[in-house]
Amino acid sequence: AAGGITFTYKVTSSSTDKRAREAKDMLATVRLQDGNARVDYTNGQGPMGQKGAYILVTSSPAQFAIVNDKDKQVMIMEPSMLGSTFGAMMNNPMLKLTIKNAKFSYKDMGAGEDILGYKTRRVRVYNSSDTEMKIVIKTMKYSNSDSSDQWIAQGINVDVDEAALAAWGKAFTSGLKTTSPELAAEFAKYDREYGRNGLALKSTTWSTQTDEKGKATSDVVTMEVTDLKKGAIDAAMFKIPANYKVSDLSAMAKGGGAN
Repeated sequence: AAGGITFTYKVTSSSTDKRAREAKDMLATVRLQDGNARVDYTNGQGPMGQKGAYILVTSSPAQFAIVNDKDKQVMIMEPSMLGSTFGAMMNNPMLKLTIKNAKFSYKDMGAGEDILGYKTRRVRVYNSSDTEMKIVIKTMKYSNSDSSDQWIAQGINVDVDEAALAAWGKAFTSGLKTTSPELAAEFAKYDREYGRNGLALKSTTWSTQTDEKGKATSDVVTMEVTDLKKGAIDAAMFKIPANYKVSDLSAMAKGGGAN
């Protein structure tokens, strides 16, 4: 088995809006090994707002799963369908979400500080998009713009197989090609340069959201990785418990229904 890596990361928001701040603040533990990733949320909201839930991204079978120990339920989907599946969930007679004019770019800012014994590259990433949300008869429009400085440790894959780092990336970037084909090539280039052999150990994101009346709200979100450890991980950590009820959300994106 390839070597594994376990680390904790902390996210904090400076938003003056309590609900927005609480939605972003979190503390999570990540385990990577043999092309698999597991994310356990210690503090803050879990995936899809579920308390006590965790994320699994596995290579065999190739799937993305949200596991809820409290309810003994699991939602699974093919990693490549992540974006379109959530799109289907967000587009129904009661709620429709449309994202337009999405943009993504990045710039290498040179050598960054040493973090946890690793040398880093400081990379600045830019994102922007226009969003329209229709809830029954009410329509809300707003624009999002953010820039993020990331301190990426390179050479992590010397200690951990490349597939494990790819699994970590899938937990957050799968579905991009489906939901935004025009950005796929640029994001793939970014992944080749920084995602496959590196890991962001720290980031600072400056974001601004402007509504259709011109009112702007801003936030600064910071992320920091701590307690990075190397070593084998029990394979059972990446398996779905046998007695849990499983719902396949990929069927929804394909025009079917969850099982």
